[in-house]
Amino acid sequence: MINKILAALICIITTTSASETLVIIGTGEKGIYSSILNQKNGTLSDPVFAAEMPATGFLAKHPSKPILYSTGQITRKEGCVAAYKIQDSGKFREFSRQSIMGERLAHISLDSTTKILMGANYRGGSVVSFPIKTDGSIGKLVSIHKHEGSSVNPQRQTKPHAHSIYSGPNNKFAYAPDLGIDKVMIYSINPATAMLTPAGHAATPAGSGPRHMKFGKDGKLAYVLNELDLTISVFTHDASTGKLTNKQIISTLPIDKTKQRMSCSEIRVSKDGRFIYNANRDLDQKGRDSISVFKVSETGQLTRVQTIAAEVWIPRNINMDPSGKWLLVAGQRSNEVPVFKIDPLTGKLSSTGHKISIPKPMCIEFAPVAVK
Repeated sequence: MINKILAALICIITTTSASETLVIIGTGEKGIYSSILNQKNGTLSDPVFAAEMPATGFLAKHPSKPILYSTGQITRKEGCVAAYKIQDSGKFREFSRQSIMGERLAHISLDSTTKILMGANYRGGSVVSFPIKTDGSIGKLVSIHKHEGSSVNPQRQTKPHAHSIYSGPNNKFAYAPDLGIDKVMIYSINPATAMLTPAGHAATPAGSGPRHMKFGKDGKLAYVLNELDLTISVFTHDASTGKLTNKQIISTLPIDKTKQRMSCSEIRVSKDGRFIYNANRDLDQKGRDSISVFKVSETGQLTRVQTIAAEVWIPRNINMDPSGKWLLVAGQRSNEVPVFKIDPLTGKLSSTGHKISIPKPMCIEFAPVAVK
């Protein structure tokens, strides 16, 4: 009888925990916020101010530990990266910080071994790397690589602007889209030292402005979101050499939609690799902000199947929760985070009408809810 009672209690705890997900939101204001996503109906709890850090901007969640990494700012001219322990209360405790020896980063990510924290410096046009210690703390900066060159856009491409950096599927190489030079810079990775070493590049069309990228489920394809011309460049990926080869370029918007004073921000791939999502931003606040959905064919070709209103002004970031049921949007200028439901068969989005208010949300991450 006791065993049956214990089994029932475990079942109740597991069910309760699985029905909720911690949402972590980096902002352009005073720090990081948290909220609880209800998996049953897509509602978000009232946000909690979780950690103070000026210009947190971008986040990276440790895949197996209750640790969060963020960008930050020490002074106007000195940025940093910080590590936080995720607490049961939904608040976070900072336990490690390192200067990046330059202005704040636009993007950070972990390699698949979680031994390297990599970052992209938009204003400085460079990428950096830090070792991650066994306790999750951040070691001192070990490598920095400044990009060189320019491209055709006279306002945005007079110099390098490294916008993001990611490790590839087999963790041999890292890829850094640079908006200013229309290239995805490639680096070899050494997890033992956390060093990055230049290993070539892939080109995107002149004036396209590569911003963010993701790899497909099997790692054979890479999808690069081009901010300036609102396109996605599809590349085949050679795992042994790290080389990217152009396969397809597709507009993120319908052909009859104007791209003037529009730009792109984030791209995501569904867990099963069947669908691609990207955010389109209206710089003039004319209500054109949207999320586009693409279906991935068996050969890797993309076909746009939906473009739906984003319900915010300037969707700086989008992300799907771990269940794949919900997509959240960080509305940087409207100060809102709405929730969309994902159709598992078609990949299409539908509005839930649920949203919360957050000052300048810029990045969304997820973590399991701790059982108290």
